[in-house]
Amino acid sequence: MRLAALAAPLAILLIAGGCKAAAPPAESFVCKDVPHMAMQGQVTDAADILSEAEETRLSDRLAKYEQRTKHQMVVATTTSLNGVRVDDFGTCLGNRWAVGRKDYDDGVLILVAPKEQQMRIATGTGMEKTLTDDNALTVVRQMTPRLEQGDYAGGLMLGIDAIAAHTGEPQ
Repeated sequence: MRLAALAAPLAILLIAGGCKAAAPPAESFVCKDVPHMAMQGQVTDAADILSEAEETRLSDRLAKYEQRTKHQMVVATTTSLNGVRVDDFGTCLGNRWAVGRKDYDDGVLILVAPKEQQMRIATGTGMEKTLTDDNALTVVRQMTPRLEQGDYAGGLMLGIDAIAAHTGEPQ
């Protein structure tokens, strides 16, 4: 009888309090001005700078990379950085989208902001030893001439191939 008397208040507490999952970690303050963009697969072209055929070709290449290496790489374009530094924008987007495998944090995000003429390669911490900042800067420099000419698909493909070479994709 005593157990029954305790069971009812406990049940009420569980129902009233709910069984809440842990809250997701709070976003960094710098992310507040980064727009919430829905990830649309391996290529999210919010700036609408790629044709459908180019998006498909890039997506196919990224899928091949992921199949061969298990690392996830995505491409994002944005209409505006909204005053946010390009490196912060890329990191915020990569974290929101959870690019890369959870236990490895091995994702790569290539961000292009054509309006501001900026780009960034953001990496998860699990990729930092493989794709160092110096390697990423080399890739950016390789991509830049194509991007400046308006050949966004060509520049992105060149960048994807260069990153793949740096991160151990078998040829």
